[in-house]
Amino acid sequence: MDYWKKIDNDFIETIFNESYSTVHKRCLNHDGCIVDVGCLTWDWSQYFIGKKRIIGLDPYENKIEGTDFYKGILGPFDGKTYMTNKILGSSIFLSEEKTDEIDVISWKTFCKLFEIDQISILKINIEGSEYPVLNSLDSDDYKKIDQIVVSFHDWINPKWVELTKSSLKLLEYNNFKIMKIHDRFNWYLALK
Repeated sequence: MDYWKKIDNDFIETIFNESYSTVHKRCLNHDGCIVDVGCLTWDWSQYFIGKKRIIGLDPYENKIEGTDFYKGILGPFDGKTYMTNKILGSSIFLSEEKTDEIDVISWKTFCKLFEIDQISILKINIEGSEYPVLNSLDSDDYKKIDQIVVSFHDWINPKWVELTKSSLKLLEYNNFKIMKIHDRFNWYLALK
């Protein structure tokens, strides 16, 4: 895979002083909304409040002024799951330790619920659940998304390296160019 090595300051901007917030500045003029999947503390999307429609989704956060919000998790199905609180956060994976029962919403149901037609930026930071979520979207879903900022969590579980490679190929197949924007926590920008 050919990832961009250089950030062109006329083309890309960091929305706050962290490389994982690097996006194309056209997002402010794009008709779509910002979808923040894993919006815990709202730090990533805070910059856009008042500038864009922001829809957050997280099982442990609450709505803040200037946003729409779904309390639950994005997954490949509609229903409920149990969360695990290991390592850094919550993921959809089997565990003998069950904690809170959490609502799960699929991408299509989420978009219908919030009347989403176009997305400027889809930000995903969901502790390993990014893999089934990205694979649950179809080509029509990807056509509606201009930029995706995602943290792949193979740094938590090295067995997920192949899932990251597969997910990046899926994004490329759906006409995104890929740029790694943060090494330590494995953040990527996928841009149409």
